[in-house]
Amino acid sequence: MGASVEIRRMGEDEIGELVALLEQSWVENWGPHVDAAGRARFAAERPAKGYVEACWRDIDVGVRDGRIVGMSHIEGDYLHAIHVSSDAWGSGVGAQLMARAEAAGTRRLEVRGFNMRARAFYARRGWRETGVSAGTEMGTPVETVAMERG
Repeated sequence: MGASVEIRRMGEDEIGELVALLEQSWVENWGPHVDAAGRARFAAERPAKGYVEACWRDIDVGVRDGRIVGMSHIEGDYLHAIHVSSDAWGSGVGAQLMARAEAAGTRRLEVRGFNMRARAFYARRGWRETGVSAGTEMGTPVETVAMERG
């Protein structure tokens, strides 16, 4: 499991590190479900960079051994994003980030239909699927699953 993780608000000096984590997460987890044009678009547009630059003040990070291994971003009762570095999966980082988000009042989120690992994680925490809608990921059609926690 490694050293304990510290959950805290990220600093501006950590933008580059978090962008790298999110880009790697996308390549590993979303990229296989997106067509070649979508993967090329992701590489060219670098949406994670713009997202982190715009939202870093509202993002919590999980830090272990001086390295960001996870993040979450909530607004009101909505969880915009949670990501854990694949080398930290199963280590409790995601559970700690979710516990903090839930304690802050998070009750709604959306997850890509293909992300079965995340859907199972949320379900184990008492979240329920409330609907499915059509969406896109970098231009590729995908399903988006809405979830709520009572």
